[in-house]
Amino acid sequence: WFTPDPRARGRQTVCKREECGRERHRRACARWRAANPDYDREERLRRKVRPQPDAATPQIDWQAARDAVGLEVAVVVEEVSQILDGRARDAVAAQAAGIKGKPSQIPRRAARDDMAAPARPP
Repeated sequence: WFTPDPRARGRQTVCKREECGRERHRRACARWRAANPDYDREERLRRKVRPQPDAATPQIDWQAARDAVGLEVAVVVEEVSQILDGRARDAVAAQAAGIKGKPSQIPRRAARDDMAAPARPP
């Protein structure tokens, strides 16, 4: 039992001593781990499979994926991702072709010369 801080106005549920705060934190972490039991395993797998941020062309490490989920699942996922990648590329190309095919709808800009001298009064 504890006397709550009067400034908390009924919101304080634990004592403000450091050891009480540590115990509250420990219990909260235990509840989170119980609600998310596979988080650590999933995060380790994500780090193995995730493309490296400094890579010129990021690629998924399919060998790590195969080791984690098995050959059959990894092959299906790899094939589906290639199909989706191809469809996305086709959609972008079709959009670009559609824009090029409608030049009358693209507003024209007047030619500008950044180096031109300002107009002189007559």
